[in-house]
Amino acid sequence: MLRQASLTDIRVCAVTDVLSPYEWRRHTPEMVSRRALAAIDGPGTTDPVPVPRHDERIGLLVDSLERCRWRSLTAEAVGRRIVTVLDACHDDSRWLEIELHWLSERDR
Repeated sequence: MLRQASLTDIRVCAVTDVLSPYEWRRHTPEMVSRRALAAIDGPGTTDPVPVPRHDERIGLLVDSLERCRWRSLTAEAVGRRIVTVLDACHDDSRWLEIELHWLSERDR
């Protein structure tokens, strides 16, 4: 089950703050993702530089945004969606690490 990020999560607030001054709905999903990641990676940074295009997290976020009508969402809702997706990916990655560890221990 997907656990929604809280609207008070510092990362959601950082994404909201970085998107709000711009006409972000006119940006591509890639640029919204790059700006959001910059805000998440450097909370409190004034006008952070978007992360590089080759950041591995961008594809995941672009895919998530393209699956919904993201331009009709508020900046807070976009931030929440982005943080939720990143958290879910991180959780999946951690579970994979645990399972691989179990398998390696079993095979010893």
